[in-house]
Amino acid sequence: MNFGTTVAGASELSNLVQIAGLVRFSYPCEGGFRREFSSRPKQLAALFSEKRMAERFRFFEALCLHGLKRQSVKNFTVGILIGEDMPAPYRLRMERLLLGFPQARLIALPVLPHNEAIKRAFAQLFDQDKPFRLSFRLDDDDAVALDFIEQVVAKLPQLASLSGGMDPVGLSFLKGITLSGAPGARRLSPTVCAKPLGLGLCVMVPGASNRNALLYAHFKLHLNMPMVTDPFPMMNLRTFHSSNDSVLRPPEGRPIEMQDEEIRDVLQRKFALEMDAVCAL
Repeated sequence: MNFGTTVAGASELSNLVQIAGLVRFSYPCEGGFRREFSSRPKQLAALFSEKRMAERFRFFEALCLHGLKRQSVKNFTVGILIGEDMPAPYRLRMERLLLGFPQARLIALPVLPHNEAIKRAFAQLFDQDKPFRLSFRLDDDDAVALDFIEQVVAKLPQLASLSGGMDPVGLSFLKGITLSGAPGARRLSPTVCAKPLGLGLCVMVPGASNRNALLYAHFKLHLNMPMVTDPFPMMNLRTFHSSNDSVLRPPEGRPIEMQDEEIRDVLQRKFALEMDAVCAL
């Protein structure tokens, strides 16, 4: 199916596109981590240490899950990917957190190579037999704004005009706030990032394709497909802390001059978060 030469409106296109996201929660895959482990037991010991799990759950509940549950548009699905061997107390805690959140599905997989696991997870999520699929990615310690899905739907005509529905096309919102620093000395840095972000990164493909937003290096997505990048809406809240697997460095891009009261207001309006609580994480 092709969108044709005349691009339909966002509401019409939303009926043709299933939107599904994936959050990896300490899934012990082969690859996919910057840090490497010399053995499987050492990997599991590091991933499921009490201190690390306490931090991952704290950020997941306060930021990632908080924002997903409060999306202004509910027409999406999100998978939380865990390993089949996640210790029972942590799995039970996760199951309880997802109660009353009908858009969420807990996906437990055995140890697999990263890309194979991602494809299997999305295969479980894309189940509506729609002509097109739009996948998005989100880390378990980050948050998207409350209108993220609404903004994605609004971009469907632009995405359709780039791809015609036949080829992959990407979407990245570049404006956000980064939380960094040690506990007790957190700082918030508003930035328009210079490259596509993994946080909220989207890829739209025809329904028969298994390509998705997690199969690409996010900062190189524009080298692999046409894409829309939007520097205007405040859409992302990213965190850097002790259990990050990514390199801890300041975001590249254009800093935004904002006073504390302006940041406080944005966090409340766009994320339903209190600045003091975010800085206390």
